[in-house]
Amino acid sequence: MIEIRQLKEKEWQQAMELKITCWTEELAGKAENDLVLSEQLDFWVDWMYKATDNNDIRVTLGAFEDNELIGVVAGSIAEKTDISEKGIECNGLYVSSKHRNRGVSLRLLVYLLNYFQKFGMEHIIIYNHRYAPSNNFYRKFGVKEIRQDIQVAAGVELLIDVFTIGIDNFKDALTKTLSRYS
Repeated sequence: MIEIRQLKEKEWQQAMELKITCWTEELAGKAENDLVLSEQLDFWVDWMYKATDNNDIRVTLGAFEDNELIGVVAGSIAEKTDISEKGIECNGLYVSSKHRNRGVSLRLLVYLLNYFQKFGMEHIIIYNHRYAPSNNFYRKFGVKEIRQDIQVAAGVELLIDVFTIGIDNFKDALTKTLSRYS
């Protein structure tokens, strides 16, 4: 059985290890994976602890099966320049390759959306590499591309699709698909 819960600080390193493992696939051969575990962990710890300094709500959730971390999603309040109000940002979604196609991403996203709806949030924004396999994952749930950005990774400019969707609509689409895995 898969359990979704907020990560404990002692589990953040495992989350960053999973991110680094998934990052190569996310780059889709367009750039080298140059992520360093210690740098990623330092960044993440700083990001989590600065939430109150930035008047933000931030959460990192993990999917666990038999005490193994098999997936991670992180979210925060979106910048006002991205969504005018009542919006969140998905700051990362990573699932171990051996646990894909089991509804792990769906469960993590639904939990994330429910978490932020408690704070009155209504929309989500997602930044995703144009050529990553996960790009089609988001598109099949009805996200709307609002623009494209450029991100630099390993010295290479990468095209980023910026998606948005209402939380209720996204949650409905995810839940419908998730019913196949119950």
